[in-house]
Amino acid sequence: MPIEPLKIKTLLLSAAREIANHVDILTDLDCALGDGDHGITMKKLTNVMFSEIETWNETTNFKAGLESLNEALEDVSGGSAGPLFGAFIYGMAEAADPEAPTTDAFIKVILLGAYDEFFATSKAVIGDKSMMDAICPATEVIRQSTADMKTTLEKAAQAARAGSDNTAGMLAKFGRARYIGDHCLGHRDPGSVTFAYFYEGLAKGYSA
Repeated sequence: MPIEPLKIKTLLLSAAREIANHVDILTDLDCALGDGDHGITMKKLTNVMFSEIETWNETTNFKAGLESLNEALEDVSGGSAGPLFGAFIYGMAEAADPEAPTTDAFIKVILLGAYDEFFATSKAVIGDKSMMDAICPATEVIRQSTADMKTTLEKAAQAARAGSDNTAGMLAKFGRARYIGDHCLGHRDPGSVTFAYFYEGLAKGYSA
C-alpha cells in the first residue's frame, strides 16, 4: 500500500540518528576488540547520511538518492566499517526500482537488496562475530514476515539486537578481534551493535 512519500527519508534519518546517538558506546566496544575507531568512523558516515538525506524532497527519485548517498559514503575513510556500511546502502540502491512508488513493498525490496550486496561483499555468516550477526536475523524476519511493515520492522530490530547480543559469546573470524582469541569473549561485536541500532532506528522512523 502507498505510504507517506518521504517515509524512506524519515526511516534512514532515524536509523542514522540512532547510530550517531550511540557512537561513544561503539567506540568503547571497539576499544575492547580492535583499535577503537569504529565509533569515529560511524560518526563520519552518519554525518554524510544527514547531509545527503536532508536534501531529499517530494520529487526525489529514491534510487537516484540512494546512489548519490552511496557515492558520498565511498569518500569516507576509516577501516573496514566504511566499505561494509557502504555496501549495505549500495545494495539498497541496486534493488530500488526507479519507477516504483514508495510503498511498504519498496521498503522490503531495498532492505533485502541491502543484505544481498552486504553478503556478497563481506562473505560473513552468522557466528563469525560480525555485522552479519545482526543483519542476517533482521533480514530473515523481513523476508518471511506477513505482518504489516511497522510490526515487521519492530520484530526485525528485536532480531538484530538479539543477534548482536549473541556475539558476546563468539570468537571473532574477521577484523582485529580475530587476533586476540579468547580475549574477545564477553564483548559484543561493535559492527553488529551498529546494525542493531540501525534497525531500531528504522522501526522508530516508521512509527514517527
